[in-house]
Amino acid sequence: MTNADPGESAPTFVAHAARGSRPAWREAGSGQALLLLHGWSLSGEAFDGQRALARHGYRVIAPDHAGHGLSAALPHAGHASVAQLAADAAGLVRYLGLRDVVVVGWSMGAMVAWELMRSDAALPLAAVGAIDMTPRLVGAADWPHGLHGRYDIVQAAQMAAHVRQDWPRLIDSVRAGLWSAGNKPDAAQASRIAGIMRQCAPDALAALWEDMARQDYRLALRQARLPLFHLVGERSRLYAPAVAQATLRLQPAARIATIDGTGHAPHMERPAAFNAALREMLDWLDSPGAQASSR
Repeated sequence: MTNADPGESAPTFVAHAARGSRPAWREAGSGQALLLLHGWSLSGEAFDGQRALARHGYRVIAPDHAGHGLSAALPHAGHASVAQLAADAAGLVRYLGLRDVVVVGWSMGAMVAWELMRSDAALPLAAVGAIDMTPRLVGAADWPHGLHGRYDIVQAAQMAAHVRQDWPRLIDSVRAGLWSAGNKPDAAQASRIAGIMRQCAPDALAALWEDMARQDYRLALRQARLPLFHLVGERSRLYAPAVAQATLRLQPAARIATIDGTGHAPHMERPAAFNAALREMLDWLDSPGAQASSR
């Protein structure tokens, strides 16, 4: 995980500890709020390369979900759900007094972002973005676009059981799925990612995996009143290119960008290229076309 865009210094993330039921978070910069929601089994550290966006007028905020990282011991972590993570994020938005928030969720974090949009209409969101994620993890006759194409509820239950039984043993295989096919993080990156994963609470991870398998955000995307955008890895090992196109058809007014030479975690694999693509999306949000798509 590169600290910043090449050749560009970036402010340090300031970490804020979890308190009560409020999750921990990291932030850098000032300006329009950019809320970055990490994926399953990682933490807000996954967005270390996005600190550079603070140099462009953004307040970059990256919380740790319950059961993850600095929020591993939150009281409700053991029975965490996507809805609970969304409630935690909404509480943080209100605690910080944020307005016109652009939420960008990666993987599981995308489901949390879509849940925020679906369940809390009063939250002051400006747009919702997703990084390499399907709105339905489990495949169906009318949705052959789940995890690895044909993932089913039985496989999800088996995965959750394995996580509860021996999460450390799964870390290497989960980590391997982040980078693009044929690539892998360097030794320092790989060690850091594994360290983050080891901080996670297995019971929380298992509960969240089971809950993700129950979710279906297709209707929420069809009915979205906010501008939507999708950032995908060109060579994701988890989701084929057809997933992004099928997701886009749910809400044709949305925008999509593909990050060349990246997999499931484009913001970690090529942070400079990802940041450039995200900034283009953020610029689009100020355009008349984006405003029209939210009506």
